[in-house]
Amino acid sequence: MDSPKKILIIRIKSIGDVLFTLPATNAVRENYPDAHITYLTGSENATLMQAFPAVDKVITMDRSKLKKPRTALAELFRVLSLMHRGNYSLVIDLQGYGETACLAWITRAKERWGSVYSKGRKWAYTQGVTRRDDIHPADWCLLLLKECGLKTEEPNNRFHLPEAAQKSARTIYADNGLDPEKPTLFIQPYTSRAFKDWPLENYLA
Repeated sequence: MDSPKKILIIRIKSIGDVLFTLPATNAVRENYPDAHITYLTGSENATLMQAFPAVDKVITMDRSKLKKPRTALAELFRVLSLMHRGNYSLVIDLQGYGETACLAWITRAKERWGSVYSKGRKWAYTQGVTRRDDIHPADWCLLLLKECGLKTEEPNNRFHLPEAAQKSARTIYADNGLDPEKPTLFIQPYTSRAFKDWPLENYLA
């Protein structure tokens, strides 16, 4: 296809899974250096997107408003209006849920690539690739791009921490007597839902 001028990448929720799209997002930029790249994600991930240097613009969706009848319609209309103005020629759905498949289709972009969890969603994409659960999510995002014709041989995994965040991190290190020159292991034992939490016996093992 012709080199797209405007690209939309979609990954709405789960901060860890959004982070796993970083190499793929960088790969899109490397394949299309002159394109304008927009990223659609949940509002809770807005700060994280500052560390995605390949992204030119971020559209956020407040999912808490979508759960309330009084605010759902207005929030959906706001997001759809912003997407409509984008006039995208390529949309890449890295999530592949029913709602993200519909959002990709609604853009009417000439090319729509998507991660297909269910065969019933493949209709939303011009190129739908069946999701693989036997590989790491970051690798899957890259494989999706490769299956759609992009070069992904040398993924860029670098996370660019914004200066404001670096300053905050330095303060945390200083307050806790930590050496920023040494590797630091951060463990987040809890997730958004209890059934996803790793059991204590696994940590002990």
